[in-house]
Amino acid sequence: MKCQLRIGAIILLFIIILANSGKSQASTVIKADSATMVMPINWSQFQKKAPKDKLATTVKATLLNANRFALTAWYHNVKKYRIDSTGYLDLKSKSKINEYRYRFPAAMSFGIAIAIKTGIYDPSVTGVSLQEAKDKAILMLSSVAYDHKANNTRKVWGGDWQAAHWAYDAGYAAWLLWDDFSAKDQVYLVQMIIAEANRFLSVAPPYYKDSTGKVLFPGDSKIEEDAWNAELLYLAAVMLPNHPNANKWLYKAAEYLIAATSLPSDLNNARILHGRPVSSWLNGYNIEEPGFVINHGIIHPMYNALASMINAPIVFSLVGKATPEAARFNLDKIYYSITSHQFSAPPYKAPGGTMYQVGSPEVYYPEGSDWGFGVYDTYANLDIAASTYGWDNRAQKHNGKYWAKLHTAKVLEQQKRFADRHTYANDKENSYPGKEEAIATRMGSAWMTIWLQQQIPAVYDNKPISN
Repeated sequence: MKCQLRIGAIILLFIIILANSGKSQASTVIKADSATMVMPINWSQFQKKAPKDKLATTVKATLLNANRFALTAWYHNVKKYRIDSTGYLDLKSKSKINEYRYRFPAAMSFGIAIAIKTGIYDPSVTGVSLQEAKDKAILMLSSVAYDHKANNTRKVWGGDWQAAHWAYDAGYAAWLLWDDFSAKDQVYLVQMIIAEANRFLSVAPPYYKDSTGKVLFPGDSKIEEDAWNAELLYLAAVMLPNHPNANKWLYKAAEYLIAATSLPSDLNNARILHGRPVSSWLNGYNIEEPGFVINHGIIHPMYNALASMINAPIVFSLVGKATPEAARFNLDKIYYSITSHQFSAPPYKAPGGTMYQVGSPEVYYPEGSDWGFGVYDTYANLDIAASTYGWDNRAQKHNGKYWAKLHTAKVLEQQKRFADRHTYANDKENSYPGKEEAIATRMGSAWMTIWLQQQIPAVYDNKPISN
């Protein structure tokens, strides 16, 4: 199968080269090389059975519920997806906002692909056959890539503020299902990933405050965008290890990862990280001591639980590589601040205390929340990663698994309220327009963390990374 796809890719690209003979030969050669550079995932190495403890079973159930909603009510009734004359979904017509056009189908496909490739996809739960689920995911992912500017088709998106995030979700999900894509769509997907990764090579990570403490973006930490830009960069480096820019992408990923979770004290941090003192990587910082994130003008627990910080050990472990130490930089401090730091009231909102509440899935928001108060999946994802990779080592009373059980059970409880197994009742619970799609990515990541750790435990290294 792999051989046939590679031959198909070569034939297709030969045709592309002939059709574009008047264009620069160098650009078409890069395309041809890149299409055959993808590092395959050796799925046969994953032979261990998935965990069946209560936490794992709950996470699995939440992901399958997200799959059910994605493949039925969401696909047919919410999005009303239709194939147009190009053979792809007409994503452009679904919104005037690129984030909604491309982030959402990439996110739903992310969750579907994980369920399929880890062997837990269950038609008896989703009501959709395995083949139909795979076909829908492939069609959504192919359509996202088809519309990217790098592919000279509809040229709708590319280089947008969030584009690296959408390209990561789509590229990662496609990588899991790689052999099921046509040679043409493999080219489109690779070119999307390369284009988005390359644009960061000459761009420095942004910071909430500069090295003097001056606020550069009032009320708006750059932890989120630095983290999702890093995701796309390390995905490109891992998927395409023989690409001429692979080392450059990896170096830039480390730079963005360290910037994302940097504290004021790190400006004088002499610890050697990938061959350099931490301080020499930085030109500012993005979180406040002892590990708080300021976003939307407030101390925002949801951004402490940022899903984009979770996935590096998964991506590297899928091909048996060690995860760069930069990928867990300060994550223990961030987790401590959300689980153990005491807030007094006043000056913070009553009743004060810790963000996490012992014996309850509820979260205390010291300065309120503009996204709603019914979000639990992002915390569940963080808890599972913290427990799996040891980021909960600073916890004073309860470890990550304790909190994960509370938060995942609450997500499942929310889903059980609805026959189609969507999660949220209204905007008071979660006001983000892509809230259901976010469930697919977060519970997908949570399940992948549990499943892959059972197969091949993640390891980290602190080797120098050269540009």
